[in-house]
Amino acid sequence: MSYQSPVIVIDNGSHTTKAGFSQDYIPSLVFNSSYSTSDNSKIVVGDEIDEYPENDVYTFMDSGTIYNFDNIIHNWQYVYDNLNNKEPLNSKEFPLMMTEQPWNTSKNKLTTTQIAFESLEVPLFSLVKTPLVQLYQMGRASGLVIDIGSSVASVTPILDGIIQTKSTFHSKYAGDFANLHSMNYLKSHKSLDDLIPRKFQGTRMSETFKNYQISYRTLEDFKYSMLTVNEMLTNNDSSVTKYFQLPQKDHVAVHSEQWSLLENLFQPKFSPLPDVSLPDPTINKPQSNGLSTLALLAIKSMESSFIPLNDSMTPGNMNSRYTKFNEILRELLSNILITGGSSLTVGLQQRLINDIYKQAHSFFPNYLITQPGRLVLGTLGNFQQNDLNQVWDKKFGAWIGASNLANMLKGTPDNNNGVNIALDNWFISKSDYEELGEDLVLEKFK
Repeated sequence: MSYQSPVIVIDNGSHTTKAGFSQDYIPSLVFNSSYSTSDNSKIVVGDEIDEYPENDVYTFMDSGTIYNFDNIIHNWQYVYDNLNNKEPLNSKEFPLMMTEQPWNTSKNKLTTTQIAFESLEVPLFSLVKTPLVQLYQMGRASGLVIDIGSSVASVTPILDGIIQTKSTFHSKYAGDFANLHSMNYLKSHKSLDDLIPRKFQGTRMSETFKNYQISYRTLEDFKYSMLTVNEMLTNNDSSVTKYFQLPQKDHVAVHSEQWSLLENLFQPKFSPLPDVSLPDPTINKPQSNGLSTLALLAIKSMESSFIPLNDSMTPGNMNSRYTKFNEILRELLSNILITGGSSLTVGLQQRLINDIYKQAHSFFPNYLITQPGRLVLGTLGNFQQNDLNQVWDKKFGAWIGASNLANMLKGTPDNNNGVNIALDNWFISKSDYEELGEDLVLEKFK
């Protein structure tokens, strides 16, 4: 059977939630992933947060996964109330698909599914892996997905549609980490109150509301208008000064900081933050490393899975025993997808690719593909900087990829193969959930 009602697709990110009907090209509803609460415990979601400056503001997400299950239902209900031109939708009438990170826990999967079926009472539900649908959206089943979001940066190797879970690494050196450095720089020149958006200056507000507005408005504007990722800091001309206009029309001069602030994404301890202690980068703790090293360590960790640790490299077996991993290297390095909202920063993608190119041979010295002159890197979704398609791919790639899968539910009168594939692989029906329970959820969404 095919389903006439479109699937509602929700992609909960740490910074924004993207939602829409599966037949839409891009999500029709995009709103921040925070919420506020008042003294009478009223929960406020989306743009309406701005209307209650005295409320405290909180988040639903941590490191790319939901942690606040007591209130996430309000985020999802906001989708149903606003998706159809603010005419509420009945959640019982629409299948629901959501995205999740590869490191999402079994407990979280079960709780999410329970809310979907028992609170929202959806007829069908699906959880799909974010990097997998991002890669599918590019028409690939194998590749290296580097997702640089707000609270987390992750690297996910995928081979033939299978996520290499043990080699999937993530760290907190992403957009929010860049925000901390941006805030530190601006506070060295102006007071915190000078960074508050103009419409709220002079307004009584909670500290969390103030920090929320500065982060979502002022710091985002500062990062994308002032900062650039550069290849060689020593070659920058610090005399080229930019001026950032603050909400009250004052200006802050930005000299070499327009390059150096984002260097911390690649070298986390490049410019230490006051009262913030970071671990020293080590190979044994991939999450302690910057973006480029994190990507190379993710691939490096796969090596032992395909080559026994007690095998030695000899001239006689180099071209036979290690052929398989050599081909895997070729497949991953020629299909690199750099995505996520923070990856839109000018120069970031090129810096990542250049770092991987320069360092690949030292990480993989025994492989033909990484020898000087042989390494060819390929990136997916190559558009010009600030091209609208590039913005959509990087900000909405997970949602678009998930909606493409969800559309297989619709089928045609003559061909229901797509429907059967979707039901068998991605969706759970409410009746099956009620009959089989947790075992089905963990098996289907493993």
